[in-house]
Amino acid sequence: MRKTLIYIIGAGRSGTTILDIILGNNGDTISLGEINRFYKRNGFPPQRKKFDNVSYYWNNVKNSFEFKGLIPEKIDYYKLDILNIRNEYHSAIFKSVFNLTNKKYNDYLNYLYDAILENTQENTIIESSKYPLRAINISRLRRKDFDIKYIYLKKDPVKVIQSFNKKNLEQPPKGFLKANIYYLFVNSLCMFSLLILKLKKHKISKLKYENLIKNPIESIDKLAIDLEEDFFLSKEKLKNNKSLNTGFLFDGNRIRLKESIHLQSENKKLSKKGLKYYFTRVFNYIIYRK
Repeated sequence: MRKTLIYIIGAGRSGTTILDIILGNNGDTISLGEINRFYKRNGFPPQRKKFDNVSYYWNNVKNSFEFKGLIPEKIDYYKLDILNIRNEYHSAIFKSVFNLTNKKYNDYLNYLYDAILENTQENTIIESSKYPLRAINISRLRRKDFDIKYIYLKKDPVKVIQSFNKKNLEQPPKGFLKANIYYLFVNSLCMFSLLILKLKKHKISKLKYENLIKNPIESIDKLAIDLEEDFFLSKEKLKNNKSLNTGFLFDGNRIRLKESIHLQSENKKLSKKGLKYYFTRVFNYIIYRK
C-alpha cells in the first residue's frame, strides 16, 4: 500500500518537534523526528535506554539499512554524515537546486527510507528533519511507495533569537546578530524551497507556531485542508486535553525523551522592547509578516 511522508520544514527552535508529535498522534501515523541525524548518531537514537521501544524500533531500522545489499563492516557512518552535510546542509543550495547531489548520497537516502518502510506498519510517517534542502532532495527520489507532503513551520523571530541565548540544548547557542542572520537565511531558504516544491506539484501548508499553540484546532484544520489529510484523532486529543504520545522520535527537542506530553500555551515573556527587539522585528519583517 502506498504511504505518505509528511516532512516538516523550518529553522531550529521553531517548534517542529511539537508539531511532529501532534500529527503523529493521529490514527495509523508515526512520529520519527529528525531522521537526518541517523548517520551522525551511528543509527542509534541518542539518550535512550538500550531496550526501550524507541531503541528497539531504530535498531531494527539500522539492521535493515546495513543489509541493503551491503556489507555492514564497510558502512562508515562518519563518512555518511559528511556526505549528508555536503548534500543537504544549507551551504549545498547549488547542488540541490540544480540536482547535482552525489549519487552515493541519493543511494543511501533511498536505503534509509527503504529500511524505515520495512519496519513501519503505519501508513503516514511524520518527519521533522527541518532542512529545506533535504526536502528538495527527497522530492527527487522518484519513489513509487510513498507520496511526500510538506509543512513549513515558522516561529516569532524574537522568541527564536531569545532561545538561542540558552545553552545545553540540541543546537549550540548563537550571539544576537548571528542568530538574526541565521533565522533570516534559513527561513529565506525554506521559502525558496517551497517554490521549487510547488513547481513539482507537492502539497504544501504554511503555519505559524504561535497560531498552533493559541488555536491548535484551527491550525490542524488548516493543515488537513492544505494537505488533503484527515487529522481527526489528533484534533480530538487536543480538544479533550489528552496526553500526546511522543512516538518514535529519533532525534530533536528534548521533549522526545518523555513518553507523553500535553500541549500547553506559552507563558514566556518576550524580551523588553529595546533596540534588539526592534532590530529583530525589522530585520526579519519580510520573513514573518504573513
